[in-house]
Amino acid sequence: MIWQHHHLPQVSSTNRWAFEWLRMNVPQGPVLFTTEHQTEGRGQRERRWSSEAGRDVCLSVAFPVQDGWKPAEINMRVALAVRETMLKHLPASHSPQAVQVKWPNDILLWHAGEYRKVAGILVENMWRGSQWAAAVVGVGINVDSSRLTRSYPAVSLTEAWNVAVDPATLARSVGEHLAQRLSAVGNATSEDYHEALFARGETRTFVVHEREWRGRLMEINEEGLGRFEWEVQPELADMPPAEWLPSSEVQWCW
Repeated sequence: MIWQHHHLPQVSSTNRWAFEWLRMNVPQGPVLFTTEHQTEGRGQRERRWSSEAGRDVCLSVAFPVQDGWKPAEINMRVALAVRETMLKHLPASHSPQAVQVKWPNDILLWHAGEYRKVAGILVENMWRGSQWAAAVVGVGINVDSSRLTRSYPAVSLTEAWNVAVDPATLARSVGEHLAQRLSAVGNATSEDYHEALFARGETRTFVVHEREWRGRLMEINEEGLGRFEWEVQPELADMPPAEWLPSSEVQWCW
């Protein structure tokens, strides 16, 4: 259940706005921040997140940290919550596998023979002294914007599924799904996440340590590390047959 909901027509970044609010307030439950236009949206690895005013979802939810929370599990739960929201709009002709999670937490839709990015998630943490006090979850969703002509493989809900979705209504739904997922106890988070994991066990090209390696992402552990099994490549004699890596050290090649 969302405890408070704040809305402004335009902000630079909903995550930045949430952090500014947290510096002056102590939340008693999930607090939702929404806007119609985000001018300086951010994604993973300091990348810019673009959106079109009034046509896409830009939101953040600030959560007070609960006992027993683990950062990696929070990432999984957040990704699953956004995926579940997308599935609410899934056409009857599509299976749930049309919506997948690209590690660590991008959301992909199947469109015209390939998976394309429909949503991005940025999870940041707030500390008060040495105590982890709050998590801020930023979510951007391409709802009704034009994405297919861009160089990166992205898509909007309208382009992929030809569905009419109100961005403001979808933002509130995402917030509620996030609150439900993060308050749930004892559910099969890891199993659900692996079931929805994009390209699990598929041979693909990744950039690791500034070199291209061929291999398979096999699983994600409770620390959030991915286990990769690499193909033997004579030119990379120092490459291990398998290893655990954080998502920050791995780039996907499309």
